[in-house]
Amino acid sequence: MLNINRMRILREIADRGSISAAADGLYMTPSAVSQQMATLEREAGTQLLERSGRSVRLTPAGEALVSQTERVLAVLEEAQAQLDQISKGVAGRLRTCAFPTAARALLVPALARLAREAPALHFTMVDLEPEESIPMLKRGELDVVLNYEFNHLPASDDPGVERLRLLVEPIYVALPESHPLASRPRIRLSDLADEQWIVGRDGSPFLEVQIRVANEAGFEPKVDLHSNDYQVILSAVQAGLGVTIVPPLALFASYPGVVYRQPADVEVHRTVNALVRRGSSESPAIAAMLSVLVEVAAEVEQP
Repeated sequence: MLNINRMRILREIADRGSISAAADGLYMTPSAVSQQMATLEREAGTQLLERSGRSVRLTPAGEALVSQTERVLAVLEEAQAQLDQISKGVAGRLRTCAFPTAARALLVPALARLAREAPALHFTMVDLEPEESIPMLKRGELDVVLNYEFNHLPASDDPGVERLRLLVEPIYVALPESHPLASRPRIRLSDLADEQWIVGRDGSPFLEVQIRVANEAGFEPKVDLHSNDYQVILSAVQAGLGVTIVPPLALFASYPGVVYRQPADVEVHRTVNALVRRGSSESPAIAAMLSVLVEVAAEVEQP
């Protein structure tokens, strides 16, 4: 009989590309992961991994088993959701997470509303970027995660995750009020080709999308100023250090001297989603959280 916990480890290896990276994500040692995979291969009666230096590659049998693992885990989530409906209702523990701007604008108001509507529910909250939170969701360390996707970047398609769209927000260009183009109602990104761009940190989707939209507008941006904190970024714009792009959810503080304009040559928007493990959305606590998030998102969505 195949062991579901070892199947989870195999899926983590498939996601991360190496045993050491999977071990880091699972808080295990690489040797322990290797031992678990050796046992799983004995259970399966066939080789599941091919090792090449520090990386590994799934065999066709390994790929087939990972695909089945997603189905098995979804069925287990459905079973747990049904048990929760019978035994607990909207009660128990709910672990939530959002990226910082959505945590402030969506998750905190939703949790406040849920605390009033479901006093028997105990919840936790943490703010993390999607690259950190989604693996934790899949490992069962979080139950509801808010993530974002930019239309200029490839959309993720994870079979182990269900997504519920909460809102779509346009992306604006932020520039100093003293800028020669600030008086225009709309501006072209290509007109800002010589500006200093204040961008996200290396490896962040925010940096990637800024470079992507600049390239689509026909130029390579100057990117010497980096931060993942929109308040730092907008402070730099306010100080006249450069320009940036910014979503409405980040505009919760006033920055006198900063103006926001919609780009005329490139359409950029960001979609905010609520993610849960596939099969878990019918759990009473998770369903209640999703319902409240939809309500809050409808109230804050910008035209």
